Amino acid sequence: MHITTNGQLDDQPATPIRHATIEATRLVAPSHPEWAESYRILGKTGLTVSGAGFGSYRVDHRVASHRAALAKAIRMGINLIDTSTNYAGGNSERLIGEVLVGLVKQGLTRREEIVIVSKAGYIQGGLFEEMQRRANEAHADYSASSELSDLVRHSNGLWHSIHPDFLRDQITASLERLGMETIDVFLLHNPEYFIEWAVAEGRPEDEVHQEYYRRIAKAFRYLESEVQQGRIQWYGISSNTFVKPEETVNRTSLEACWQAAEEISKEHHFAVVQFPLNIFEHGAVTERNQNRGTQTPIEFCREKNLGALVNRPLNAIIGKQLIRLADFPEREVPPDDDIDDLTHDLRLQEEEFFNTRFKDLPLNPQSRDSVQKLMTLGRNLDDGNWREFASVEEWQDISRTVLAPRLQYVFDILRPLSKDDEGLYSMIVQYAEVADDVFEHISNVYLNRGHARAEKIHAALNSLLPEDCHSLSLSQKAVLLIRSIPGVSSVLVGMRAEEYVDDVIYGLQAKALTNAEEIWPRLAPVQQEN
Repeated sequence: MHITTNGQLDDQPATPIRHATIEATRLVAPSHPEWAESYRILGKTGLTVSGAGFGSYRVDHRVASHRAALAKAIRMGINLIDTSTNYAGGNSERLIGEVLVGLVKQGLTRREEIVIVSKAGYIQGGLFEEMQRRANEAHADYSASSELSDLVRHSNGLWHSIHPDFLRDQITASLERLGMETIDVFLLHNPEYFIEWAVAEGRPEDEVHQEYYRRIAKAFRYLESEVQQGRIQWYGISSNTFVKPEETVNRTSLEACWQAAEEISKEHHFAVVQFPLNIFEHGAVTERNQNRGTQTPIEFCREKNLGALVNRPLNAIIGKQLIRLADFPEREVPPDDDIDDLTHDLRLQEEEFFNTRFKDLPLNPQSRDSVQKLMTLGRNLDDGNWREFASVEEWQDISRTVLAPRLQYVFDILRPLSKDDEGLYSMIVQYAEVADDVFEHISNVYLNRGHARAEKIHAALNSLLPEDCHSLSLSQKAVLLIRSIPGVSSVLVGMRAEEYVDDVIYGLQAKALTNAEEIWPRLAPVQQEN
């Protein structure tokens, strides 16, 4: 049992473990000869990392399948793990610490073989509430350059900071959750939130950009002191805007960040950057936004020996639409008219329930209000509304995070009452059966659309890839195209389930493409298949 800085008990490893080393990471690849070729050097750090890293944006130490997936990935040779202080409210870091310590104790890996990357900047959830409380205290310190004076109040429920005092506290909390002495790579997490906020506040763009890089330089100077203390080995920046066109207001300039580090010391530890790259969002390899339009971000990384980590390789964002670069199963579905009948049946059941039985149920006012507001699946999907989702990804997101949880909440309220009310019980069962059919059939409709889209993307990619790559899954092809680019150190892939780990590992066995940089400018036919 571990006690955190706020005095709470936390299930953390009692004994901190060491850090990744050049020698130990170099020995990982020979232990996995089937895909040893995919390992790369992480820039000037000298650390050897797997061609794909374990992205832990949506993992949580309380979920057994996440724990199993991470353990399997490490045992199979994935030796770079990327996380952040805000992922799952810190539970992502807890998962990594617990799993890694367990594997070390079993002799299945060594801490020195594993490269841990974490990030800080976001202020959300419980941390937001704490910072908001501090900011509203009567004697809050808003003196020049204080932590509170540098707060980026981006939006309700989301603030941001890269102030040294904030970074110190975040590193301390990360080390405690991870149960480690050292974070191998520590990144500023999307610092461009400052630009978006400051410009929206009406400040002149030139002034904003000057202040932005001043804040980054201040953070770099502080992180150099953390390196000296041994709490981190290297540092860098994760930014979604490294890859934006040069004229984009919130673009983060790699060149300016490098210059800030150089002005601190020629022996600086600014060594790793992270940015998005996928077959629809390809600015990292096609956008010449460095050195007055002469270099792409990845070319700049190669020149300066910066380790380049790629995020969102399988999740393309086009406008407001998310496209998942993965294969979807093909399913049998009934005619659309049959689905229309089912959604209409649900609506009629809802109307009958509220017009008759509902008014006599012994519910408190809060529960009564919740049932009225949330038992609306039929009303929401009737009149063909179920056809209006933009993609399989949008349907899956809304059905899993909104529609199904709302309905489950209603059932949780009504089910206890149905034990002594046969009519209510019969209504719940009938409604649930139709709702299950609606979810299944609509899901299959959108899965088929995803399948058709994936098949078109496969065909377009196969026209550019050698024949021995045609049998790879869509996600494997997407990762292969990225990891084949000279200068890319590792591709961060979400692996929340063991089957995702298998998919990644099998894909790493494919030989890197020798002409990857020639392929990327020719991806227009692929990008049209969305």
